[in-house]
Amino acid sequence: MNKIRIVLADDQLLVRAGIRALLETLPGYAVAAECADGHTALAEVERHLPDVVLLDIAMPGPSGIEIARMLRQRDPTVRILILSSIDRQEVVEQALEAGVNGYLLKDFVLDELQQALSAVLADESFLSPKISDFTRSTVSADELLTPRQTEILRLVANGRTTKEIGRTLGISPKTVEFHRARLMQRIGVHDVTGLTRYAVQHGLVS
Repeated sequence: MNKIRIVLADDQLLVRAGIRALLETLPGYAVAAECADGHTALAEVERHLPDVVLLDIAMPGPSGIEIARMLRQRDPTVRILILSSIDRQEVVEQALEAGVNGYLLKDFVLDELQQALSAVLADESFLSPKISDFTRSTVSADELLTPRQTEILRLVANGRTTKEIGRTLGISPKTVEFHRARLMQRIGVHDVTGLTRYAVQHGLVS
């Protein structure tokens, strides 16, 4: 069986070595390349076309968030997982706006890394529990969503299909699906009915 190929980008050698060691304990995964800066990361992703890209945020050259934004524009289907020690709300929001599939804090345990990889490979989103709890406890309902998520929520609640939403906003259906999954996770619902109910309750649709 072909292994899931990963490009790992982090400017700290010891961190890369630790993450590689963890990945090597998981069956079915292989590190295709390691990178210490943003420019090399972009080149190695283009060279190897990996299944998952693991990105630190603070690196020489383009940051992990800038790389994620560029990769997402090139390929809406690429799976991007941020590995960072930064848990500030504004940074997490920037990463999500850039289109990452998941955000995992570096104090993770092996089980969390495996959960995060499984989630993004299944086209689901993943947030470290600390970030998810922080988001829910410190942000009011009106501030909970990004402007893009609010746009998509309104269109979903008005019965627009994924393709229609993509055409309206000038984004791919895959990107629409990603934002919708993020919406469900952030609001705490599991289907379109729940999204619509939330939109009505918060005055986003009539």
